[in-house]
Amino acid sequence: MRAKIYLEHSKNNPKMKKNQKEVKTMIKTVFLDWGRTLISGFKKTDAKIEEVLRPYGLKWDEVFSVWRNFYLLRSLGRLKTDQEMFEQLRKVLNLPSDSPLKTIRDIQLDSHIIPPETIEIIKKIKQQYKMGIISNNVYDWVIRVLENYQIRELFDAITVSSEIGARKPDARIFVASLRSLASKPEETVFVSDELAEDLVGSKGLGIISVWLRDPHIKSEWKQREVAEEKIFEPDATIVSLEELLPFLEKLNKG
Repeated sequence: MRAKIYLEHSKNNPKMKKNQKEVKTMIKTVFLDWGRTLISGFKKTDAKIEEVLRPYGLKWDEVFSVWRNFYLLRSLGRLKTDQEMFEQLRKVLNLPSDSPLKTIRDIQLDSHIIPPETIEIIKKIKQQYKMGIISNNVYDWVIRVLENYQIRELFDAITVSSEIGARKPDARIFVASLRSLASKPEETVFVSDELAEDLVGSKGLGIISVWLRDPHIKSEWKQREVAEEKIFEPDATIVSLEELLPFLEKLNKG
């Protein structure tokens, strides 16, 4: 894959075509999606959350849909703080002031799994490229997980929807990501496990879009992407992050 730009001595020069020169654009920046890309999965938390909710006479499957709706508002920056989110949730769920909502958040954040091999891959990529994260999430939550794994310093930029006020595939979150590292789209690779949710937006801006298609993940949601794949083609497909560094090297070698 080669990105092409043309240098013109003068737009009015009738010999312009003879003066055109193809120049290879080097990849300088790599952005990773969050869930199922940087985060490989999640520890099972339902039993812990059920235990926390039991004194309040609630079940997690009853609470989850309400929690998710308020999480989406929080991830869009409509709710500015966790406290504001918890207060709204508490009222809807008719919980007392000493509600377990903060504990539920903590259980969920502590469930994130970043394998050691993923961290090693990121460290190797970081030696040659700027590294960033683009996530539909809550900024403080992302930072907390990174600090739990002591890898915050591996990322030059962390672009999260709660700070931008837009979720992928909205172009605004990708534009903000590029600006954060002064990176041009053709110099940038974005890796995600989601086609329609993520890669449609990034490819539309000219970012090199890499689909992390893990064959081990089986779900109805993943099955839907089989149909999406027929109408949208990412720039490249990999089956594990181990393939990412060789892919980047291949791009830069032309």
